[in-house]
Amino acid sequence: MHASVNDHRSTLNLIVVEDSELDYELLLALLMREGLRPRATRVEDEAGMREAFAAGPIDAVITDHNLPRFDSFASLKVAKSVDADIPVIVLSGEMSEELAVATLHAGADDFVLKTRMFRIAAALQNSLRAAESRREAHASASALAESEARLHALTQHLEHAKEEERRAIAQEIHDDIGGALTALKFEVVRLSRELEARDGERSGRIDAIQELLESAVIASHRIQHALRPAVLDAGLVAALEWLTRGFAERSGLAVEFQSNRDEFEVEPDRAAALYRVAHEALTNVRKHARGAKRVQLQLFTQPDEVSLEVSDDGPGFDTGSLEVTAGFGVRGMMERARGLGGWAEVSSSPGRGTTVMFSIPPAFAQADSRPDTPATGGG
Repeated sequence: MHASVNDHRSTLNLIVVEDSELDYELLLALLMREGLRPRATRVEDEAGMREAFAAGPIDAVITDHNLPRFDSFASLKVAKSVDADIPVIVLSGEMSEELAVATLHAGADDFVLKTRMFRIAAALQNSLRAAESRREAHASASALAESEARLHALTQHLEHAKEEERRAIAQEIHDDIGGALTALKFEVVRLSRELEARDGERSGRIDAIQELLESAVIASHRIQHALRPAVLDAGLVAALEWLTRGFAERSGLAVEFQSNRDEFEVEPDRAAALYRVAHEALTNVRKHARGAKRVQLQLFTQPDEVSLEVSDDGPGFDTGSLEVTAGFGVRGMMERARGLGGWAEVSSSPGRGTTVMFSIPPAFAQADSRPDTPATGGG
């Protein structure tokens, strides 16, 4: 623990790199005259400095610039290797602006001429305050980085849990609601045949019921697909091929899909995210890229990254408008990428088409970054 610069009653633990006993005694006298209570260890070389550092906490280093076996630059190197924030003051008998600038660039907090040693107490106090500010800034930065890491891990966990919840709900709709609707369709068909056999004509009400049931089945399939496309069970590449083929048939556009690998390992929630981004990007082409004739979708996989690129030759737009009025789709894509430890961007310009890039790791960056809280299932 370092002594507070505002408490003159605190003992300051100093290392003084000095070969002159007389200059050392003068230094201590000047510090005590200003109300400081230095407890100093005088050393003359690197070995002495490291031994002094090992003996206990040090608040500051005051070093002569030029010693027979050592100099201030070597002292600075040793001090900063032990504590990057420790204040170091350089004393010198020569007046050289170049030397002063060089020592400050090397990490010294101040440069004091021996002919102006009366400045040493003020220089030490200022340096201690600066060091305290540096440590506080580093502590704040460290706390912020830790908080961001926790938030990132939590976001990844929530994305994973959300996808698992979607999968579970889709499975329940398929097993329970889908099964019940299918059974009900069979029963209505059987009832229709019985009524037709008895009365000799079909009932309009039965036909209406069958139409309603068919609409419910279609809605059930649509909801299941929105929650988790069943086609993903065949693999991400196969799912994207199916998606682009269907889009080409519906839109009439020339759509090309390429992947550098047919099969690779990717976590289900990340495969679903890539599929959803591809689906949304193709939907946007149909909505906004009036006049587009070609669409290209590329999937590029590496051990630590899966990248999706969707580009069209439509009219394009000024991406600066996104900074003012970014749609929820663009914001959602950006947040989804960040939540999964990746990045996303939209590049375009008038007359040059639009490209959507989405890149994420295929799995959690760190196995131990996942929070302990279990994901809630739908069953």
